[in-house]
Amino acid sequence: MQDDTNADKITWDPMEIFFGSSNHEYAVVILNQPILLAKSLMLPMWKKAKIKICVDGGTNRWMEYLDKIADEVYHGNCSEYTPTFITGDFDSILPDTIEKLKNISVPIINTPDQNHTDFSKALMQITGSCKQKNIHLDAIYVFVETAGRFDHIIGNINTLHQCKKFVDNTVKVINIASNSFTWLLQPGNHVIKIPEVLRKNNSWVGLIAFGTSTNNVTTSGLKWNLEKLRNFRQQTIKMSLLGNFYSAVSEILRDLI
Repeated sequence: MQDDTNADKITWDPMEIFFGSSNHEYAVVILNQPILLAKSLMLPMWKKAKIKICVDGGTNRWMEYLDKIADEVYHGNCSEYTPTFITGDFDSILPDTIEKLKNISVPIINTPDQNHTDFSKALMQITGSCKQKNIHLDAIYVFVETAGRFDHIIGNINTLHQCKKFVDNTVKVINIASNSFTWLLQPGNHVIKIPEVLRKNNSWVGLIAFGTSTNNVTTSGLKWNLEKLRNFRQQTIKMSLLGNFYSAVSEILRDLI
């Protein structure tokens, strides 16, 4: 997903998530949220992934999502839908689910460390597995809805902020919900390719400062752009308090932003 014509810019192409080239290598992570994506998109994406991880209660979600296919998986069939391994502190997965997957030799990795979230620990496990198997990933796609418990939502965003401690800098980590993608823009220049269908539907993009203040923030291709904005974290907070968040949440006007 790196822009070869301009090496100092990082290109983000949402279409590559579901319709990427055959040499685009990625891992899939299922967290403990309902999976609302259409099976016509989700199942092919799962099957093409190099590593497929279910995290704690996310294992229940995946098996429920598979519906009738789950019975085939539990009987050792339909291996293309079987997780590479499951991980977590296992405080939410059903014991019966663990036993059924253990019976078909799915690796069960218990990560009881409470200093990190199950999401963070899953990223660590993926990194270790990639090194062991000599796999070079382009991206990690994490399926999780931006709903439910607020502390979990913030925890997932914090993991994006911290993930470069656990994942190689060249690997993009993107949270995928039924109506949005979420990722972290590191300092530097970024280009986001916007599919035509999103432009026609007047879709939105949100730019939120997270962590330390960011200086000299500039955007283009939006209805309301930022121009060399300084102290972006404080500005975002002020706009939010005033009920005037338009400079951080904007409509898309062009195919590149």
